[in-house]
Amino acid sequence: MSTKPSTAIVRHPLVELTRARLLEFLRDPGAFFWVFVFPMLLAVALGIAFRDGPQTMPGCQTICPPGVSPVGSDPSVRYIDFLIPGLIGLNVMGSCMWGMGYNLVDSRRRKLLKRFAVTPMNRTHYLLSHMVARLVFLVLEVAALLLFGMLVFGLEIRGSVPAVSVVALLGTVAFSGPALLVASRTESTEVASGWMNFVQLPMWVLSGSFFDYQRFPEVVHPLVRLLPLTAMNDSLRGLVNHGDPLWAHGSALLVMAAWGIGGFLLALRIFKWQ
Repeated sequence: MSTKPSTAIVRHPLVELTRARLLEFLRDPGAFFWVFVFPMLLAVALGIAFRDGPQTMPGCQTICPPGVSPVGSDPSVRYIDFLIPGLIGLNVMGSCMWGMGYNLVDSRRRKLLKRFAVTPMNRTHYLLSHMVARLVFLVLEVAALLLFGMLVFGLEIRGSVPAVSVVALLGTVAFSGPALLVASRTESTEVASGWMNFVQLPMWVLSGSFFDYQRFPEVVHPLVRLLPLTAMNDSLRGLVNHGDPLWAHGSALLVMAAWGIGGFLLALRIFKWQ
């Protein structure tokens, strides 16, 4: 009795796990709204509110030394041009923290990870699948937001589109590391929510998504630039608003890579299934 060789294609475990993560996203209409629709609504609201630029307080005046222009005084860069890269950075951060970190903790709470522990699944493949799936969606999200800004607000991308894509990919990696780290051992979704808010809140305030972080005292600027959201915002604004080459933001790219790789390796070391 002869047997025919199987025609089934044996895929790499990482491919199958990533496919499962993508299907989970596509089956959740709420996730589509928060990833693609909500940032556009926020851009419309803030774009209308600040269409003429951010307003100063009555009776206040910006005073600069002779020959020095105030930050954000470039007449060719409108507030909406400044805002959209910041919204992209915020959305990438939120999508990674909640879409990856919270889901991992929820899976552990529902004992799903405990079931995975008795399979030959490699934890490296499992954690990487979350990161790769998020990369796929966030690249589409960044493209959608930029296209939306171009069509609705006349946003002009002055730099290289491939360079913008590199920053978007590296930004996703940067936030994936902390997201996986927060979720690596946390068992309660309430505790996870607290930790994720603790991680994100300083960047919401300090990283210059809605206003230039140089308004803060100069002594804190070096620390602010070490935050991954600051690095992503600065890189995107340099590329989109000023046409900078990618290499001009090499230090920011290194900051993002360090957060992503360092966070992932540490999460991999301390991760537990149950």
